[in-house]
Amino acid sequence: MNKIMKSIIDEIDQKFKRLQINFENDSWRKSIPSEAGWYLIKTNTPIAVLKSVGPPKYKAHINIPETINNTSMLQDFSIAIVQSDDEDYVVYNGEAKNLKARAREHECGHPKTYCLGLSNYETLRSYKWTFCYVVVSSCKLLPNGDKLLRLAVEQGWRAKNGWPILCRK
Repeated sequence: MNKIMKSIIDEIDQKFKRLQINFENDSWRKSIPSEAGWYLIKTNTPIAVLKSVGPPKYKAHINIPETINNTSMLQDFSIAIVQSDDEDYVVYNGEAKNLKARAREHECGHPKTYCLGLSNYETLRSYKWTFCYVVVSSCKLLPNGDKLLRLAVEQGWRAKNGWPILCRK
């Protein structure tokens, strides 16, 4: 990884703001800006529980068990991020043009959007889920937040930190 990319990812890793997802009240999302940036979704949900949730409510949503099975080779090679004991671990990361909208999609789901739709799984509500984000405008090392740059940083973050088990591509 080149020095500039490493510096950008190091800066982003230091700036993540964390919000606990509350499935009963959407007020947790109110402080998330409607700006471009990067995000992580962390949980303490055991992988065995994630594998048992069944198919998603909507066809466009991420099929959690299937995605975990498809990333099992990455786990075998220690490339994937996996849980240690019962601690929180990153299960998804991404970039978004609008972080607030993306947080809502991953929590509530939208029938036509590729997202987790976490609130559709009653089993998952009993575990801790955290949405972490960084807005592009807060980063000193970035000239702008265009889509290509956000994607490059997203992939660079995975190269540095590991592959979240619910990410397909």
